[in-house]
Amino acid sequence: MSNAIIEIKSLKKTFAQNNVLRGIDLSINEGDVTVLLGPSGSGKTTLLRCVNFLEKADSGILRIDDLNVDLQKAKKQDVLAVRRKTAMVFQNYALFANKTAGENIMEGLLVSKKMKIAEARSIAETMLEKV
Repeated sequence: MSNAIIEIKSLKKTFAQNNVLRGIDLSINEGDVTVLLGPSGSGKTTLLRCVNFLEKADSGILRIDDLNVDLQKAKKQDVLAVRRKTAMVFQNYALFANKTAGENIMEGLLVSKKMKIAEARSIAETMLEKV
């Protein structure tokens, strides 16, 4: 693999008989601004969902910095390690209806980053002040 900070090799994903991702290769270097652009149904969201393990890839390798993961054979600790190094904003975002805006912000910090409540609350308050 190259010197990219994020690299995807041979990512494949099929739904029934529909080959959505057919061996996607992608390298992103530090400082790059990268856009996934294409018509509806071209696989943009599927690619992101596979990289973040919201869909199971049929095959492919993901490297983020020094973390290498086989997307098909990833174990729970691999999934957690990737999710700690990434973030994803959904097209149709939804907050947890039973939580305040601050609690929604804190959720990922508490669950994924394992922060203490006081630290997560401080970050959430700072973010809410910005908006």
